[in-house]
Amino acid sequence: MLPINLIILYLITLMFTVFISKKLEFYDKPNNRKINKSKIFNSGGIIIYIFYLVIVNFFEFNHNIELIISIGSFICLVGFIDDRINLKPSNKVLFIIIPSAYLILNGINIDNLGNYEYIGFINLGKFQIPFLILATGLLINATNYIDGVDGLLLVFLICCLGYYINLIEDANTIYLLKLLLVPVVLNLILNMLPSKTNLKFFSGNAGSLFIGFFISFLTIELYNNFGVHPVYLIWPLWYPVYDFLFVSSNRAILKKSIFSADNSHLHHKILNKFNKNHLKTISIFFVLNVSIIYFGYLLSNISKIFSLITFIFGFVFYFAIRIKLK
Repeated sequence: MLPINLIILYLITLMFTVFISKKLEFYDKPNNRKINKSKIFNSGGIIIYIFYLVIVNFFEFNHNIELIISIGSFICLVGFIDDRINLKPSNKVLFIIIPSAYLILNGINIDNLGNYEYIGFINLGKFQIPFLILATGLLINATNYIDGVDGLLLVFLICCLGYYINLIEDANTIYLLKLLLVPVVLNLILNMLPSKTNLKFFSGNAGSLFIGFFISFLTIELYNNFGVHPVYLIWPLWYPVYDFLFVSSNRAILKKSIFSADNSHLHHKILNKFNKNHLKTISIFFVLNVSIIYFGYLLSNISKIFSLITFIFGFVFYFAIRIKLK
């Protein structure tokens, strides 16, 4: 697909999304928790979803293209409804579990967590199904959690796709992943525009849930069909996983609902440190993310078991830092 065709596809998707958003008044409106002072389109994720929907129809992605379309459409719809009427957390969790169940029904599963020095394979045995449901649901929720600063979710997706491109050798899949970077980068550029341009977009729950599902699905595919060791795949997920576990634990300790919205995330702390400067905040996260992913990659090349242990204890380190930042 030629670059000009990609730009045309993006512009058509953009114009369609703007038209629908205006008709439906699909905006993120200011409140006491939010940083934006004016209403902003809440449909940036829908742009990415539509673009992906068109692109994946042109490529054979290990015969699971139907799953990307069907589950992706469902989870995007759930996010759209949540943006419109604020679903109850219990209902939202139920809807997030459904994609995991659908994957299992279509033969997608994880029977082990890879082969490691000294201990061999970590087999899941009868815990295969609970693990897939828990891991997929956690990542979708965790991705939704980090969508609290303009562009942060997009930076996360860019880092994931860029890293995955370097882990595989299949030329067709590499080309596909590069194409999928296009709307993310262009959305990020739009995100940096002043609000008065009327072309600024938030990803919305439709976008964050869809991106969470897509990364979950892609991670499973890279392990099951491309032979990428799981220890390489966990490092790009460090921030959403660590932040989700810390914030949920902290809310539970305070006897609050783990789904209650607040400004206790690390990205909020950094944003406040830089006087609400979104560009500085996401720039710091980009550098930090790339550094940690590269560190994890090098460590995994040296010792997979040590890399796994480091990732687990990394959360303890993260927890300690977050306690000091409170």
